[in-house]
Amino acid sequence: MLAFIANAVLVIIACFLSLLFCIGVKKSGVVDHPDGERKQQAAPVARLGGVPIALAFAITASIALPVLSLIGGADLLSALELGYAAGLTVAIQSKTLLLFIAGAFLIGLWDDLRTAPTALKLLVLSAICAVAATYGLTPEMLTSPFGDLTLPLALIIGSALWLLVFTNAANFMDGSNGLAIGCLSIMITGLAIAAAGVAGPKIWLFPLLGAVAGFMIHNLRGTLYAGDAGALGLGAVFAGAGLVSGLEVWTVATLALPFLVDVLMTLIWRAKHGKSWLKPHLDHAYQRLRVTGWSHIEVAVLYWGLSIVGAVAAYIAAKAGGYAPFAMFWGLLIAGIILWTVQRRTLRS
Repeated sequence: MLAFIANAVLVIIACFLSLLFCIGVKKSGVVDHPDGERKQQAAPVARLGGVPIALAFAITASIALPVLSLIGGADLLSALELGYAAGLTVAIQSKTLLLFIAGAFLIGLWDDLRTAPTALKLLVLSAICAVAATYGLTPEMLTSPFGDLTLPLALIIGSALWLLVFTNAANFMDGSNGLAIGCLSIMITGLAIAAAGVAGPKIWLFPLLGAVAGFMIHNLRGTLYAGDAGALGLGAVFAGAGLVSGLEVWTVATLALPFLVDVLMTLIWRAKHGKSWLKPHLDHAYQRLRVTGWSHIEVAVLYWGLSIVGAVAAYIAAKAGGYAPFAMFWGLLIAGIILWTVQRRTLRS
């Protein structure tokens, strides 16, 4: 009961701070202007929502232990201390992970403030992903029915590609109110729950969810966007923490499937039709739904549902062990590709 109260307090504090900071950044004058292409809102909208999330989380996470002490005293602290160390220190305070998240966030902030050249931004992010993978953001191995991959160089290259693909995917999916940040919250929560037996309770999760909740109150009304800082930053949290969570790579990838399927299938479709990957477009499945009349909330709820399915499937496969994570990922990936293809053909006809 005391742990529940402590977590609730952390969520409330983070949410309140995030709400206040969101009000501040909405007055900053940094906005997304309609462009008649990817940005189809009726009027300019503030786009620094990632900053309130980061500030609210950082402040709340830093006072987590004092809050727990005030609420439950030494007994609660001793009960949660191991989990706090395992969750916060290993998954958040790891130097490489922290630097990777900060780097992704700052690249996004640079683009939010100055509109960075797309190719240069991608190059810098690629370099950061490569450095992060080289200096520790790698899984111990990649298991499969065909043999386990343990070669360090292969794991480094694969991890760098994963970090780059998913952080960019999170940014690509941030084009409808509530969708990307809501899905990332579900994915991060699913990651924490699935890894509970591996790395202990994730006390850091509650300040993060509270910070996101404060932002979502504004975002779902269409008055504040997460911006590249928010999407790349939270994408980096999930992508990086997933690699050091102790979970099978396939379990982490299953959690990410709602983004991976839409983004990778869209990139393949654009390449097939001779369209540039670097130019703004409306070819993602969620964007096609918006064009055909779905509301922001309808699209968001659909993708939240897909993310919940992915989280439940990942948890079941993780607990089953063996080759279940491998089979679950590939089974759901094939199902996702079929759904994406059917939707594209349906909307085209």
